[in-house]
Amino acid sequence: MPPRLGELLVKDGACAPSAVREALQSQIIFGGRLGTNLLELGSVSEEALARTLGRRFGVPSLCGDLRLDPAAVGLLRSDIADRYDVIPYVVADRKLALLAIDPADLTMLDEVAFVTGKSIHPIVVPEARLWALLKSTYGVERQLRGLDVDFATLREAAVPAPVAKAPDALSGDLMGEDDFDAIYAKTAPYALAPAVQAPAAPPVPAPPPRGSTPPAAEDDVVELTDLLAEPEPEPAASALPPVTQDLLRTLYGRSGHAPPRAPVARPPEPPRRSEPEPSPLSFEEALRFLEGVQDRGSIAHTVLRYARSKFRRAVLLTVHRGAVQGWAGLGEQLGTRDIRRISIPVGAPGILETVVRTRAHLLGPIPKTEANVRFLKQLGGGVPTNAFLVPILALGRVVNVFYVDAGRGQTVDASAVGELLILATRIAKSYDALLSRVR
Repeated sequence: MPPRLGELLVKDGACAPSAVREALQSQIIFGGRLGTNLLELGSVSEEALARTLGRRFGVPSLCGDLRLDPAAVGLLRSDIADRYDVIPYVVADRKLALLAIDPADLTMLDEVAFVTGKSIHPIVVPEARLWALLKSTYGVERQLRGLDVDFATLREAAVPAPVAKAPDALSGDLMGEDDFDAIYAKTAPYALAPAVQAPAAPPVPAPPPRGSTPPAAEDDVVELTDLLAEPEPEPAASALPPVTQDLLRTLYGRSGHAPPRAPVARPPEPPRRSEPEPSPLSFEEALRFLEGVQDRGSIAHTVLRYARSKFRRAVLLTVHRGAVQGWAGLGEQLGTRDIRRISIPVGAPGILETVVRTRAHLLGPIPKTEANVRFLKQLGGGVPTNAFLVPILALGRVVNVFYVDAGRGQTVDASAVGELLILATRIAKSYDALLSRVR
């Protein structure tokens, strides 16, 4: 098992132990990986996070604005990219460089290799960076939360640029394998093997022979934005950053993950809207399940199963970084993609703003405000006579809003909301129990 990311970041001096604890608490409430929460809190730079991820997995890593090879993107369907959180980066003959959140996932490597027929060379990237690329490339939604602002440039940077063939490219390929190996070697700063030591004061190297790859500085984050650009004249010797030949050889000689000979046994597809919903839970069952939850997903699954036994629509929303965003839901005409699209500014007048501001539950009609109309449309349309909303507190503030209604034109029975208030209190206690493990 790879070493823990938080421990490596602290050891590298990239962030403080207190920052890791704070990010772990944020992760319990808001989800996402540890690195995503550290970025969101401003506790680590993307550059340092990428470097440490590469060292953790023992593969190259990238960050920053990345331009994708259109021929590579065309090799992989959006459903596979969505399922495994991967993005094809660049293709060369029988090799495919693949951006991934978990480059050690053998099931993912097998399926991508089988579907593309290529030898896969995984490159790890921070989760939030890959989420933004998934959205701009395949239209796959992820909750970027506060990072959506910080990574706004990705929506433009990730648009595939025109690709020029290398002079010695094989027919139908963007570049030859030698060129691919040379490009792949540029990511060496993120694949530092323990035995490789950087020279204390390296001499300025001479210009490399034509066809070789200019080495990269071991302390620089390599963004590879020049991979798909038109060939340029070789830079002067003074512009070439130093790198050890041992480090280059570790990448030049590296083989990729070869395609399996037999079809890959795919994991079960995620539930679709047409499939039966999970069985409902009684109030007593929900209370019992909440006592032993291990993560936020189990909390959502439990309370939604209970709510569907009483209401037509039930949605859990996350309150974070100035927005109320969809987390999970069950009900008529509600699907995962519908829930993920929900995003309402906290300050926009409406029922969500009222509950967050007052920290009190609300049972009543839904006034016709811009935010309320937008919220109902994102739920799939249909205006109920009234709705019930209850805030869930953790870390000293409202972190979730639980919304239920009885469907279009229907009224929530006031006698049915008492148990939801009790559940909201139990959810807060479950959060406290999970948070106590990292304090």
